[in-house]
Formats: sequence, C-alpha cells, structure tokens
Amino acid sequence: MAKTIIVRYGEIALKSEPVRRRFERQLIENIKLSLKGLDYKLRREWGRIFIDTHRPSAAMKHLAKIPGIVSASPSLRTNASIGSIISAVVGETKKILSPGMTFAIRTSRVGEHPFSSRDVNVSAGSAVLAKVKGVRVNLSAPERKIFVEVRGKDAYVYTKIVEGASGLPVGTQGSVVAFFSGSLNSSVSSYLTMKRGCMLHLIFFDPRPRANGRTRKLAVGAARKLAGFYPKLELRIFPHGKILHTITERTTQGLANLLCKRAMVRAAGVIAGQVGGAAIVGDEDLKQIAEGGVKNLHVIDDACELQVLRPLAGMVKDDIEKIAHQTGIFDPFMRTTNTHPSPFYPTALKLEEVREIEEGLNIDALIESALSRIKIIKLRRSAWI
Repeated sequence: MAKTIIVRYGEIALKSEPVRRRFERQLIENIKLSLKGLDYKLRREWGRIFIDTHRPSAAMKHLAKIPGIVSASPSLRTNASIGSIISAVVGETKKILSPGMTFAIRTSRVGEHPFSSRDVNVSAGSAVLAKVKGVRVNLSAPERKIFVEVRGKDAYVYTKIVEGASGLPVGTQGSVVAFFSGSLNSSVSSYLTMKRGCMLHLIFFDPRPRANGRTRKLAVGAARKLAGFYPKLELRIFPHGKILHTITERTTQGLANLLCKRAMVRAAGVIAGQVGGAAIVGDEDLKQIAEGGVKNLHVIDDACELQVLRPLAGMVKDDIEKIAHQTGIFDPFMRTTNTHPSPFYPTALKLEEVREIEEGLNIDALIESALSRIKIIKLRRSAWI
C-alpha cells in the first residue's frame, strides 16, 4: 500500500474542455511551486490529481492553501479488489475507532468492476465489526466515516476530507496590481483576488522610506503569509514619502487625502503597465466607502484608465476578520497597520479642479522619480518550509 493524497477541484470542472485542460495545467504548476523541495510523484486522472509522497502531513499543509483546490484527503492506495480494500479499511478503522463508537463506510467508483459500491460497504463493514470490538454501524449519523474511492485498477481509503481554498488557480485570470499596507483589509482583499485566479503584484506605499521601517516590516511580514497561497508572490516597496510630503504641505487635509489616493492609483497604473496588469485592487470596505463618499470614488478612479476593483466593498469588519481567521492570515497588528489616507475627502470640488491642483503640484514628475527607486522583495524565504 502507498500513501497518496487525493486532490479535488470544483469550478475548473465546469469549464469547456480546452479551458479545463489549461486550468488543470496551471493548478498542477501551482502545486509544484508549493511542494518544491518535497519528494513526491504527481499524476492526473479525470477530475482528480494524485500525489504520492512519504510526507502526506507536510504536503497537506500547503495543498490546503492553494487556490483552485476544493479539498484534499491523505489516503492509502491499494489494488481495486475486495480483499485489498477490506484490508486497508480495517487497518484505517483500527486507528480511529474505539469501543462504543459508530461508523459508516462510503464507497464511490469510477470504471468497470466485478462488484458494486454496496458490495464494498457491506463486506468492509462486516470485516470492521469482526476485527474492531465494541463498534456499531450507523449509516445516518456515524461518529466516524471511512471513505473508499475506487478508480480503475486502484482503490483509495481515507478518513479525512480537508477543505481547500477553492476558487480558481492563480494565473488563470490575468495579472492585477494591489494596494498593500499590511492591514487586515489589504491582506484579505489580496487573498480574495488571488482566490479568483488573478496573478497578484503587491505594492506597499512606504510613507517614510528613510525611517526605521516598522510599518514596512509589518507589511512584509503580512505579505509573507500571503505567499503561502502562491509562492511566487512579490512585494514592491514604492517610496511614497516625497509625494505625501508635497501634497500635505500644500493642501488642506481632506484634499490631501484625496490627492494622495489619486497619486497611489496613478502610480499603480504605471506599475500595472510594467507587469501586464489589467486592473488595480483597492482595499476599502463598506464603512470606508460610505465615509469617503461614493461620489469620490469616481474622482479617485479617474487618476488611471484601468478598472479599480474593490473586493471588500460589501463587507464590514466582522466579515473581513472572519475570512482572515479562516485562512490563517490574521494578525492583531493588522488592525492598526494602515499607511493609506483616511477616507475623509472634500465634496465640493469638481474633477476638473482636482486635476488643475495636481498639475500645480507636479504629481506626475514626483511619481516618475519614485518609480525608479522601487524595491522588489521576493517573499518565499525557502523552497520548502
């Protein structure tokens, strides 16, 4: 018997045949990235990816984070014969059952076999009752479930189904750039964007490039957590200090916030052009949009021709924190880490007036100067963790 992880996917299976094949190839490439350094063999069958490895527990920690994977199960692979299946089932049930517990066996099959799924359930269940004393069968509400998946000449026996990130494989939906401050909002909005299959390019607008860099370190730490979902993720450090100083010194607070946000959108648009990005990802939630005024979104988005996506537009803090906890990216520091302008904007100025003020501040030249000083941080520290 061999140790094999069964990897399942969902949305991919709904695509047309050519698209499905392309998405499957991308998912396999992403799995190889995450498992780089681990000894394993990967094979694909219709609707499933199988990974043979002697370290299933270590592999599972990474597989559960990969967008596109719905679930995964560490299993024992054996021959698709009644005798071999029974032996594997009995061995697994001895590990998880004790006297007084109830169990049920669930079997599914793909291909032609001289037995039915019910035959496997009855034969294996009878063997468990004979070998494990004091246990009972309960088909409606068992305390433990033993799954048998028969596919062609092989059979897989497992007792756990670990939920994955679901969604689509990163790289199947093009590239985008995202504002990233290391805050709770920026981490969750970035995660949701990757989960929808986008290749993400994170941008941290550093307000104090020459300072001790505490906010920068927090942003890098938060970004490293996101790299667990896609190891090729990079963080761009954009020196925003001079732009921020120029705007705040020469304008009022509300206008300064608006102009800073527009400068960030404009810089992100230029970076998107360099990396092939098709959109910009913002991290504003429902409350922030309401406080800043929906009308001001038009003024902010005007700074760039690209579409600005806001995955958190309909969410409140509780929703966002729940996702952060579920995905393992939550950090108490994220609640206070935010280098983006507060959503306090003037409501009287027209778009044409805002553009005129920007020209007087020479924002384009400041952005051009800052672009040449961007630093890129590769977030994956080692091939295998």
